[in-house]
Order: sequence, then C-alpha cells, then structure tokens
Amino acid sequence: MLWGLKPVEQKAAHGLAIERLKQSIHLGLLLPGERMASERKLAEQIGISRVTLREALGVLEAEGYVVIRRGATGGAFVASEPALRQMAQNHVSADPAQMMRVFEYREMAEPLAARLAAVRRSVADLEQIDAAIVALSGSVSHAEIRRSETAFHLSVAQASANRFVAVSVEEAMAALFLPLPEGEVDAARRASLDVRARLAEAIVARKEGVAETLMVETLEQERVRLPLRRVA
Repeated sequence: MLWGLKPVEQKAAHGLAIERLKQSIHLGLLLPGERMASERKLAEQIGISRVTLREALGVLEAEGYVVIRRGATGGAFVASEPALRQMAQNHVSADPAQMMRVFEYREMAEPLAARLAAVRRSVADLEQIDAAIVALSGSVSHAEIRRSETAFHLSVAQASANRFVAVSVEEAMAALFLPLPEGEVDAARRASLDVRARLAEAIVARKEGVAETLMVETLEQERVRLPLRRVA
C-alpha cells in the first residue's frame, strides 16, 4: 500500500453539515433539549444554503439527534438527555475497544498541547481558557459541565498554536461521544473545576512542566468516570 495515495472521498455539502452538527452534539457544545440557532444563522455559521441545511436537519431528525418542531415557537432542537444518553451508550457498546484507543490518543496528545500552550499562548487564548473556567464554575447540570470542559480542552489545544494538535484533539473528543454521567452535580463540578483551574494558572504562568502534569491528572480524572476498561 502507498501511504500517500488514498481513494478520493466525495461528500455532498449536506453530508458535511451533518458531520459538523453531529460533532457539536457529540462534544456537548449543544445541550440536550437546546433550541438551535435559526435556519438563516445556522446556515451562515456552517457556510451552506438553507436548503442544504434543511436536508441535513432532516437526516439528523431521522437518526434521532434533533427534533424539528413547527410553528412560531418551533425550530430545530437537540434531542432530549435520555435520548442522547441511549445513543451514546449504543455508540460506546458498538466498539468499546475503539473508544479506548481514542482516549489513549487524548492521553498522548493533550499533555503535549498543555505544555505547548504554556509557552505559546496568546492573550486571546488566555481569554478563551478563562471563559471556559468561568462557565464551568457556574455549571448547574452535567450537560453544562461537559460543555465547559469541552470548551476548556479545545481552548488549550488551540493555544498550542499547532493546527494538527488542535484539530486532532477536537476530533478525538467528538469520537468518544460518551453518555452524560449521573449523580450529584456539585461534587462533579468541584472536582472538574479544581484541576482545570490549576492547569489554567500554570498556562498563564508559563509553567510548561506543571501544565503537562496537570493535564495528565485531568485526563486520569476523566478516565475514572468512563464506562470503559483498559484494552490490551
């Protein structure tokens, strides 16, 4: 096999839109039950026509990711938390080994991203990281905690100033699509906030070794709550 030569993959615009919206849901950036932006705004954000967007939303509705409601108060809504939890459980159980491989990649890539971020971060990067910490501190549900955690990790990856790291971390996090945890929210928020706030401080202080170590600690915290086991 020639590694540099791969079959050309043709994708229609609505297929790319489907992938983009699924990724946002998998990452937790769109909350369960949340009303999505208007057709006009959403189409502009993705860079497609409204007709193409409607095609994409129709597919996502058929797959259970969104619910389309008609009327003045209607629109596209993200599926409910129970529906997404079931979809995520099916996703994990379909190939748990692959899910573990994805997490193993995060354990390799994200500590490096944190080290690079401590050296290369810009003022804009620090603002994004701080905004994620503020959002995490105010989270009142597991869905909001996940959205804030995602924003934090993506901000750190972006601050690495390495496009390949930033893109691959986002793809890896989206590929996991794990069920939202259940249980006491306050304890989960405190545990999540503690290590990430310290990591943010290390990045601000340009302490790359500390930042790398704290990212390892952060991912160990995440691993404990995964519905997965280590795969040889």
